[in-house]
Amino acid sequence: MRYEHITLYVKDLERSLSFYRDLMGLNLLRRISTENIKIVFLGKADQPSIELIEAGGNAPEKSGFSLGFRVESLDEATTMMEAAGYPLLRGPVLANAAVRFSFFTDPDGIEIQLLEYRDHS
Repeated sequence: MRYEHITLYVKDLERSLSFYRDLMGLNLLRRISTENIKIVFLGKADQPSIELIEAGGNAPEKSGFSLGFRVESLDEATTMMEAAGYPLLRGPVLANAAVRFSFFTDPDGIEIQLLEYRDHS
């Protein structure tokens, strides 16, 4: 398992992007947008990043954060988490052909996202 990113749920993506990119000096790595959600990743390639998410449209508004961990096998990691007493919160979600993920919570209720990159790059 590898620490991949922290997700921050934000109210105004452009304002938060300006803060983390322009003031804090993080590089914009990629931007993803759909009808209901806007996402940007900031940081340096091949290092843990910050993911900013603004939900809009019909998506439920969420506050707080989650920690993302990359795993080789989402199925094996899910089995491990459930065997340790941490039930699946939601997922698996197939984001696209290359990535799928599921959510759990840690002992204090902090959201944990496990990600499997199908091409393992």
